[in-house]
Amino acid sequence: MRIWIVLLVLLGLGLAQPLRWNGQSEYRAIPGASTAAGTALDRSYTLLYPAQGTPRGTIVFVPGFLGGATNFDALARRLVLAAPGWSVWAWDRRANGLEDRQGFTTADPWAYYQNYKLPDFPFLKDWGLRVHLEDLERVIDQARSAGPVVLAGHSLGASLASLFALYRGEKISGLILLDGAPRLIPLTREQYLQGSEGSFGRLAGLNELLEGKAPPYINAFGLNLAGFAQAEAQAFMTAQNPLADAPPGWAPFRASRLAAALYRVDERYALSPIFAVSVGQATGREGINLLSLVVGSLIYTIRGPRGSRVEWRDNGEATDPMEFIGMYASPTTGFSEWFFPYRLSLDISAYEVAMPELKPRALPYPVLALGAGRGLLPQESNFRSVGETFPNTRTDIRILPNLTHLDILTSRNGDAVGPIAQYLHGVR
Repeated sequence: MRIWIVLLVLLGLGLAQPLRWNGQSEYRAIPGASTAAGTALDRSYTLLYPAQGTPRGTIVFVPGFLGGATNFDALARRLVLAAPGWSVWAWDRRANGLEDRQGFTTADPWAYYQNYKLPDFPFLKDWGLRVHLEDLERVIDQARSAGPVVLAGHSLGASLASLFALYRGEKISGLILLDGAPRLIPLTREQYLQGSEGSFGRLAGLNELLEGKAPPYINAFGLNLAGFAQAEAQAFMTAQNPLADAPPGWAPFRASRLAAALYRVDERYALSPIFAVSVGQATGREGINLLSLVVGSLIYTIRGPRGSRVEWRDNGEATDPMEFIGMYASPTTGFSEWFFPYRLSLDISAYEVAMPELKPRALPYPVLALGAGRGLLPQESNFRSVGETFPNTRTDIRILPNLTHLDILTSRNGDAVGPIAQYLHGVR
């Protein structure tokens, strides 16, 4: 239980490809499962990257906890080059349709989201595992019209993709897990229904959620839609002018836009290892973040500039800072899912209770599991639940060294591209 709370709080082959893809992605809405929210909201979305050459099939990527479609932008652009004939569909869950992205069309997106109010959206309490699996099935049904479909998930998205393989595994031709597994944070039936106590406070159960006594989307421990919107606004404005002075409020010290935006997400400074990337280092004066010692890791803080302001230095780490900023946000969709349904996180953690028909089964195709050496699943043993969920199924587990949990998607060398391309080559 403690691991789950920490996650909420903290939120191969050398075939890396240079960025030569000059195509255009397309954002498409796909009708989903029917709910009380109504037809206008009963849809999910895909960010489509067309295949290069004669079409062979589609790989559908499922983002993780609080993740959005552009999580996969760098990986998708490299993969369509490394795997000719394969298109990439990066999925946005239905809650992404609730986001007010009008601020990105204004002159000052940061100001627009400074006073962003938290809406209610009570219908989110019904958007659980079954609704999302049905949404995903409709996405896959559309993709299958162009050939076989391989499903790939990152982090909690790997759990969701695995549960789809239990739900409708005959509709896909392959399964790829990126630093995630079928069972990451299990809940007992009692914890699922009644809630539980942990090191950082109490987590509500399903009963409280359905009674309206708990927020229907993630809004705790500093994780909320206002913060997600402001972070994307920072990245969006930084991409337009990275060397400009950061506006007041971006950082507690004078800095360039690039430094102010990246110091919050770089693993050297971020308290959230599952939301951190390795993108370089600030030029400012540093100290030790004492709060990091509580969670057992050494994290630094920036005390101020060495010169007139704090700058950002690309020191060749896994993720390119400017590429990361460029993929973080757009007027259409972004890196985060602002309204991640709390019901979905509960249902995934106790899926045997939420959907008892989901039983372990053998798959007729192999599973590729890639762990990040400095990520969530850095050892082969961390993927034990893959064999338990898919008995008698061939599994290829590889650990990609020196990558954080997000680097596996954003690395400039495309470390995950080679193994994925090789896997797709074997799909029939």
